[in-house]
Amino acid sequence: MLRRLHATAAGLILLALLLGAGPGLASAGERPAKVAVFPVQNLSGGSVPADEIRQVLIDRLAAGGVSVLDDGALEAFMTRRRVRYTAGIDTATADALRQETGVDGVVIASVELLSDLAPPKVALTARLVSIAAAPVVVWADDVGMAGDDAPGWLALRLVDDYQVLLERALDRLAGGLVTYLTTGETGPVREAASKFRPKMSYRKLVVEPGRTYSIAIVPFVNVSGRRNAGEILALLFMRQLSTFPQFRVIEPGVARRQLLDARIIMEGGLSLSDADTVGALVEADFVLGGRVLRYDDYEGAEGRTGVEFSVVLIERKSRRVVWSSSSYNDGNDGVRFFERGRSRTAHTMATQMARLTAELIAGRER
Repeated sequence: MLRRLHATAAGLILLALLLGAGPGLASAGERPAKVAVFPVQNLSGGSVPADEIRQVLIDRLAAGGVSVLDDGALEAFMTRRRVRYTAGIDTATADALRQETGVDGVVIASVELLSDLAPPKVALTARLVSIAAAPVVVWADDVGMAGDDAPGWLALRLVDDYQVLLERALDRLAGGLVTYLTTGETGPVREAASKFRPKMSYRKLVVEPGRTYSIAIVPFVNVSGRRNAGEILALLFMRQLSTFPQFRVIEPGVARRQLLDARIIMEGGLSLSDADTVGALVEADFVLGGRVLRYDDYEGAEGRTGVEFSVVLIERKSRRVVWSSSSYNDGNDGVRFFERGRSRTAHTMATQMARLTAELIAGRER
């Protein structure tokens, strides 16, 4: 499993310098010097080689000269502090981790989709959380690939080897992360097609120039047939909003902890009272949530993808909804000759839909 992923250190360093990823928003002072790599979160609904994926990330970081907390020290800390949830980190755990191990950053990766049926499909998300002070997302990226994304003439570029596709996805994530940690540089944002704009939207948001606003993102309410779709959409919005300098995204694990402590269950979606409570507890200017109505993937060569969700952004100070929108797309929307433009994973489509929604929230019009 994952053969060919262990290249020479020199080659990995070069790869890290060449590959880019989605921009973060941290200053050089917030860039972590030593990181812990948490166990990989599995949102796929099936089995995934989580330990091997995590080890590849560790190997890439070490080869790039990044200081990584060893497994023994991390396991001892989690046992001592009785840490069970590793898909995020709350403030108390972050403070203890920093004080007891010297770590000032945490890498958290999630697997959304992993299919070895030909053509294979992969969707991954990763983020870097600075814990030098209050936990905040300083870098994030995601990648979704299918073996038949770009088959080319006579299908000469068709990828039917699941391990090759997974290798490419991990190369992109790890390369961008190493580059950010060693140089502070981030790659260009990948443009989203205009067909993925929200179908309906309402805006009453005023963003003052030169000011930074903190945003807490809570899991979306999932009424689709896809398991974990609410967490997936929350991660995609975390990744996209973290690219804008005017927004500072609070680590999702902090918001989760406060929701649990306050015994808040958002069965019908984010309410004004919920946003007020969560925003006050995590000191956020805005709280973002939503609902996922559809998140359809397929395995193999035949099928259709589809994504539908709504988003609401609530300002804590005024206790008002300052943004709301609805987005829905089908994988065959805007498909041209030879199936160019077809979305073969729900992730590929959802990340572009989230991107264009985030741009509008940030006040960027095309």
